[in-house]
Amino acid sequence: MDFINFLIKSNTVNFIIVLLLIIVLVVKINVKSVIEKIRDEITDYVNASTDEKTSANLESEKIKGKIEKLPSLIDRIEKSAEHNVQNMAEKIKSEIIEQKKDIENNAKRLLDLETKKFNSKLINILSEKSVEIARENAISNLKDNRELHNFYIENAINEIDKVNL
Repeated sequence: MDFINFLIKSNTVNFIIVLLLIIVLVVKINVKSVIEKIRDEITDYVNASTDEKTSANLESEKIKGKIEKLPSLIDRIEKSAEHNVQNMAEKIKSEIIEQKKDIENNAKRLLDLETKKFNSKLINILSEKSVEIARENAISNLKDNRELHNFYIENAINEIDKVNL
């Protein structure tokens, strides 16, 4: 029993037993393959991370290139917009001038038409007044001069005679 007590209390023996258990576990569990599997996963993760970093750097460079081109693009857009505004302004101005000419022409035609209407009415009124004045003048002349009255009567009779022939 002394020997068993000695073995139980001995650190060296305990160490050897623990070491043998670890060796058996390592062989049983196949720690080498587990470690290799973990190492491969870490390597894959590091490679993926490196690829992502490279991809991000490329994308960053593309974005930097686009940002560097942005001021010239803005200038081109501004110049194009300014050119478009000038073209639109010129087009609107020419359309307004054309409409103004059309309105002036229509106004002249309307004025000419109204002038012709007015002149026509004025001529009608003047004609009526002239006829009325001529009638009054004829009546007055006939009243003042009896011979003229007889002359017109004879003239009318002669004209009637000519029709009967």
